[in-house]
Amino acid sequence: MSKHLNSSEKARERWKLLAKALKGQRSDETCHSSVSVRRFGSYGLLQTRELSTSENLKNSGSSWHHYTCPEVLNFSMTIRHLAGTINAETVLGFNNTGNVCVWPSEEVMAYHTQKYLNDFRGATVCELGGGMTCLAGVMLSILSEADSMLLTDGNEESVDNLNQIIEKNSSAFGKTKVTSRMLRWGDGPVEESLVDKFDIILCADCLFFEEGRKDLVDLVHTMLKPEGKVFMYAPRRGKTFDQFVSLAGEKFHTSVKEEYDPTVWSLHKQMDAKGLDHYDANIHFPLFLSMERINKAS
Repeated sequence: MSKHLNSSEKARERWKLLAKALKGQRSDETCHSSVSVRRFGSYGLLQTRELSTSENLKNSGSSWHHYTCPEVLNFSMTIRHLAGTINAETVLGFNNTGNVCVWPSEEVMAYHTQKYLNDFRGATVCELGGGMTCLAGVMLSILSEADSMLLTDGNEESVDNLNQIIEKNSSAFGKTKVTSRMLRWGDGPVEESLVDKFDIILCADCLFFEEGRKDLVDLVHTMLKPEGKVFMYAPRRGKTFDQFVSLAGEKFHTSVKEEYDPTVWSLHKQMDAKGLDHYDANIHFPLFLSMERINKAS
């Protein structure tokens, strides 16, 4: 008989799985109570500069950063970061992994999607599970002329941070309506206002918890318009990526690419070839998964 776990025990089990994934551990290896999430932090696709002390809230464990992209002329955004470590205590309750750093998949998604701005012009867009920054969603809100952008995460602290980011960048959004809200998959029926709502759904590195994969497939299917598209970026993390694609294949046409961007691919191959201790393609290099609903004829 399987053991029934309460919410606190479930959170600790999720933490153990994530810690092993971050450290590249096998299931029989010991999991430490704390792990640095900055073993590999960035591909350098976006440039960041921490703002001066007077512009930050050091005493609250947060800091504001100025983001630019060398390939995008006259682009900048101001992003608020929360604390940068993760341990068992920080994930008690709902998944808290999104407010400890900007994950490589989020950086890559922001960089790659801005190359296809025409796809977003006039569209209703949602970023799911975007953590403390929803970096791609904010960047596209500034550059794409989307009709609307909904930034979401399942953690209250992350959503509070997103609200501040939206306020800080509001003058740069133009006519794009940008909002944020807490949204979790598997919490029951999707509210009516989100059903068949979005032309494009974005998601980065949200596939590692087994218990949430089918719920994520169902949520995306419900929220996406019949002719909409889903863009997901996530590393393999063992079998987790392939397991999600298999589940998604029941409701979506799926396409997986490794060499989807020449710059990202080149950076990945360079680091992989050097055999750097801090770089592990299995947990750092995001594959690109695009999906479209299978719309059965009535």
